[in-house]
This record gives sequence, structure tokens and C-alpha cells, in this order.
Amino acid sequence: MAEEQEAIYGLGIPTVADPSVHDMAMIQDVVDDIKWKGQLLARETKLSSGVLATVSMGFAIGFLIAVIMMIGPFFILKGGI
Repeated sequence: MAEEQEAIYGLGIPTVADPSVHDMAMIQDVVDDIKWKGQLLARETKLSSGVLATVSMGFAIGFLIAVIMMIGPFFILKGGI
């Protein structure tokens, strides 16, 4: 059976291990992924706000075109309502 080593406190100066290149590459990948998601969210928000700003005008123009297309043939074929 393996002997368990007892931790000895109060001896020596604690040091921080140097991060390896692999760990830094993983961190950079996560940072790039977060940056990409943030840019994607910003683009989607700009598109949504642009669509919402023009939806009422688009609906009004579409409604008028639909009414003209429904009533237009009556004016052309019979000379009016």
C-alpha cells in the first residue's frame, strides 16, 4: 500500500507555475470565441432595430399597394366604382 505524504506548511516560498503555450492557446481560443459571439450579437441587434424602425412604413406601403391592386381593375374595366 502506498504511503500518503503529509503536507508540510510554512516551509519555502510559494511560486506560480508558468503557463504552458498550450494553456495560453486554449485561453486565446476562448477569448476569440467570446469576441466572435459578442460581434454576432451586436450585428443581430442592429439588424433587429433597423427592421423594427421601418416595419410600420413597410406595412402601410404594402397595404396601399394591395388595395390598389384590388380596386384598380374596377377602374380600368368599368370606369369607376
